[in-house]
Amino acid sequence: MQDKNIDTIYFGGGTPTLLTINEIENILDEIYSNFSINSNPEITFEANPDDLNKHYLQNLIKTPVNRLSIGIQSFFDDDLKLMNRRHNAGEAINAVKEAQNQGFTNISGDLIYGLPNMTGEKWQKNMNIFFDLEMQHLSAYHLSYEENTIFYKFLKSGKLSEVEEDKSNEFFTMLIEESAKRDFIHYEISNLAKSGYFSRHNSSYWQQKEYLGLGPSAHSYNIKKREWNISNVEKYISRIGEGQLFYENEELDDRMNYNDYIITSLRTIWGSDITYIKENYGKKYSDFCLYSAKKYLAGNFLTLSSNKLILEKKGKFISDKIIEDLFYARN
Repeated sequence: MQDKNIDTIYFGGGTPTLLTINEIENILDEIYSNFSINSNPEITFEANPDDLNKHYLQNLIKTPVNRLSIGIQSFFDDDLKLMNRRHNAGEAINAVKEAQNQGFTNISGDLIYGLPNMTGEKWQKNMNIFFDLEMQHLSAYHLSYEENTIFYKFLKSGKLSEVEEDKSNEFFTMLIEESAKRDFIHYEISNLAKSGYFSRHNSSYWQQKEYLGLGPSAHSYNIKKREWNISNVEKYISRIGEGQLFYENEELDDRMNYNDYIITSLRTIWGSDITYIKENYGKKYSDFCLYSAKKYLAGNFLTLSSNKLILEKKGKFISDKIIEDLFYARN
């Protein structure tokens, strides 16, 4: 990808704040030395609130980093304890304010809804605090119970119970309505932003653009192939030093790329482009997509505009089901 123009650089996941400012600058120097970087790149740095002290932010703002993504999750201490987070609500608020004081003008925060025993009042207060802090971007995720996580173990043992679907829909409705009042654009199912502050990096994933992942566990994609680096840090370093293979990969056929495109593009305000599907994967897939979408178009869950399938408001509530039905499962 050395011949590609790089538009975004993203430090994360994991804990990038373990890096010193010198290490961040050295990494960026290497990237700039080996790749062609656009004149106005988006350079995002993920951080936990408790890692963003005044001294670190004073020096981070002097680097090319121009966007922060802060893992807030909640502004309530009991929620944070339940999620086993290191920071408290006060630290989250202070981190945002300190970042703003030091000159960061493009800040994203994460919030989680659908937590056990969450009420509409509590979710409303979480959103109010977020919007009052005047950040530019919000990533709002419903709590999911993934295997090998503490929440999954609690769920299976009966210590926790999932939020009922009606309650989840209520929280999502509140998110849509409150964000609209604050002039946030709901540009992806879980992402909302002020005009001009959409995440360019994440948008490239949803629009099926190529990306290169560096470091343990990082993923790369070049349309034809997907690669993922081994997760063990020591093995990753030693294999590179010894000239050994440090990643696994899989070849992608048209069906896999079509399905990937549906699961990412349909979640966005830009929708799934039927012409793009036909030109890149073939008429078989574009015809299948339109045929599978018929009942959702008839029910006003989807619209077809400029040959693009776009979720209507009520379609967002069943987006997973729509995406599943548009998947091409047969070889």
